[in-house]
Amino acid sequence: MQARRAKLKLLYNNKDISADLAVYLLSWSYTDHASGKADDLQISLEDRAGLWMGDWLPDKGATLTASVVTEHWTEQEKTEELPLGVFEIDAIDGKASPATVTIKALSVPESASLRGEEKTRSWEKVKLSTIARDIATKAGLTLFYDTDDDPEEDRVEQTEQSDLAFLQQRCEDAGLSLKVSDQQIVIFDEEKYEAMEPVLTIKRGQSHILDHSFSTTTRDVYSACRVEYHDPKGKKSISHTYRAPNKPATGKTLVINQRVKSIAKAEKLARKKLRKQNKGETKMSFSLLGDIRLLAARTVMVEGYGKFDGKYFIEEATHAGAGYTVKIDLRRVLEGY
Repeated sequence: MQARRAKLKLLYNNKDISADLAVYLLSWSYTDHASGKADDLQISLEDRAGLWMGDWLPDKGATLTASVVTEHWTEQEKTEELPLGVFEIDAIDGKASPATVTIKALSVPESASLRGEEKTRSWEKVKLSTIARDIATKAGLTLFYDTDDDPEEDRVEQTEQSDLAFLQQRCEDAGLSLKVSDQQIVIFDEEKYEAMEPVLTIKRGQSHILDHSFSTTTRDVYSACRVEYHDPKGKKSISHTYRAPNKPATGKTLVINQRVKSIAKAEKLARKKLRKQNKGETKMSFSLLGDIRLLAARTVMVEGYGKFDGKYFIEEATHAGAGYTVKIDLRRVLEGY
């Protein structure tokens, strides 16, 4: 059986520099977030000759296209490649002892003015997907709108906010998730992704587990959510309370004051808000031998950990080399809602 190997493949402004990089590469890490944060890539290089702080110093704003290539890593003993996406270099750090240079890059391009540039504008009779597409187009990105839920508003105003902060807030108000990855704005419903088949089962005593931790809490966990809205023009009030299955009949109620047009929409919003509030009730983390299947927004099964067994959603995955390991932060999938 041949030795398993994992290596980083890297393109700098679309030019493959993997071979040149390999001589100096000390370590790399890629952190993949399900939503709310930019994915990031960090590369640490040996620089005793001063090349990387001199003629080879990368340009800030240059793009890095990265992937992980594994050889003879799984039982199938084949070569597999995990594309990590396109990143824009935003910082370069160096130190003298030991002589190293660290290149840091993010999936949210500064050149796209998605963040850091406050804007004011408005939309009339508009759906969320239209707002997202407008923002993506202006940023030179594509939109992947992966949900059937597309709320429509009579008027939406963006007031002295960056495009990314504004769109993130619109998605949160709708109970949806957003991330920027591989030159795409991705908007999706976590509930849909939770329902997908697990990519693998992590079994105590059988999987290549290096470390693990777990936690569960009742703090900030609610048994119900009530959405309330009073229309000052129509003088109509809407109120609806949604109770979570498998939760105590009595307990804290989360109250949301947000504009809704009907009881049906209030019920839908209440359920989404309650899911968002309660989803962090039970969490686990695992450090494992590298596995290219383990990416944010996918699911895994956990077995052999007593009352912590079950289906989990990957909130964050950090792939790192050399040695190729992956650390995943999980939250248990909510049942019934």
